Amino acid sequence: MSNETHNEMIYLYCLTRSHDGEPLNLPVKGIGGRGDEVYGIPFVDLAFVVSNSPQDEYETTRAHTMNHQFVCEETLNKRLTVLPVRFGTLAKPTPGKSSAEAKIAKLMRRRYGEFESLLREMEDKVELGLKVFWHRERFFQDIVAGNPDIRRTRDRLAANAHSYHDRIELGTLVTNAIEGQRDVDAQMLARALRPLAERYETNKILVDMMVLNAAFLVHKSRVEEFDRKVSELDAKYGERMMFKYVGETPPFNFVEIVLHWEDED
Repeated sequence: MSNETHNEMIYLYCLTRSHDGEPLNLPVKGIGGRGDEVYGIPFVDLAFVVSNSPQDEYETTRAHTMNHQFVCEETLNKRLTVLPVRFGTLAKPTPGKSSAEAKIAKLMRRRYGEFESLLREMEDKVELGLKVFWHRERFFQDIVAGNPDIRRTRDRLAANAHSYHDRIELGTLVTNAIEGQRDVDAQMLARALRPLAERYETNKILVDMMVLNAAFLVHKSRVEEFDRKVSELDAKYGERMMFKYVGETPPFNFVEIVLHWEDED
């Protein structure tokens, strides 16, 4: 295996349980476009999932981040617990002192207790993602019907299309209505789903019609129950909301291992 070369740089994707020396055999190649094999560097019952790297730095491009994510996801598909490592983490050899692999082994020895505890905490848990959007036409019908101030300002603007004041006022009223309705709907959805999750995180709202952008840490024994609840919500609110549900992934929103190599030199 090419990691025997002493001056190879090594890219780290995630931490998992070791697999008794069995090769990972993941259907994805390592980052950098060279076609490097993805393999494990074990220590006791832990292992970092890694590949040799042709580069010493990676820009945060879609291709690079997706490669990183795919390796973590394929490791999860091996029914292993996965703790993602921060994107762009490389171990580099120190000439005349230590190889990159030796640095990784030393780090695992020093932080074994921390890593083992974190793996136990995440054992049999996966991340489930949910993005919810309003159907635009239905949403605006509802806020106009339910807000007399918006109706009056809209009607004044229709009568005088050049009214700058009414245009500004209507924009402000609509923005406030969107934010207020988002709070109501997002809290309603979260209340329905949070009891089924160990933890819950919200992410940035990306567009004005997005209601919820959330990640849920769910024990595998409750994934089917969570699936059913999302389906129930979709059936109940599907006329005015669109649900985009992402099934089991590594817990990217809940764990990120950060490594500092200066302690290993």
